[in-house]
Amino acid sequence: MKNALQHYAQMLHEKGKGIHSFWEIGYQEYAAKADPELVRRFEAGELIIKRQKMPDLSLYEREIGRKVPDDLAELLGYWQPGIFGFYKDYRECFMLFSAVRFKGEGENDFLQRKYGLIDSAKSWVSLYGGDIKRYIPIGIYDVYSSNFLLYEVGTGRIFIEDFENEGEVEEEPAAESLKELIAGLELRGE
Repeated sequence: MKNALQHYAQMLHEKGKGIHSFWEIGYQEYAAKADPELVRRFEAGELIIKRQKMPDLSLYEREIGRKVPDDLAELLGYWQPGIFGFYKDYRECFMLFSAVRFKGEGENDFLQRKYGLIDSAKSWVSLYGGDIKRYIPIGIYDVYSSNFLLYEVGTGRIFIEDFENEGEVEEEPAAESLKELIAGLELRGE
């Protein structure tokens, strides 16, 4: 995971993208709410920050009834304002959830807030009857249609929610792994 995140951060740097690029694409509320130390480091160019302490992922297990897979847990070991970009020949943007601590929050609160890992899983189940035992929502594909981006628990492959059958997934995976997806993201039209 570390190498995939370093590759992603390098791509952002080469494109001249900093924290203000994240604030502009929908993370504006984070600019005012984010922990000042994280903001300082983000503004200094560190967009992927290794956490000093891993989050308590037992919160997810208690709320959702399943353990967070190792590679997803490894990703949660980093503070980051969001991971987004285009992948292979897909025409719409992939956006993974952000992991940012807000002022006054504890180390694990980002897991529970709206659009966090726990909230996304509960929403997918309650709104669309998604199979939370098989898939974990980790972000969205296509900001306008907001199809969930789904991590398949048994294989680690990444799927997109079927646009025409919410709660179901497309037949073919978008990526073979989370690491592959992150390392393969790019910015277009720049």
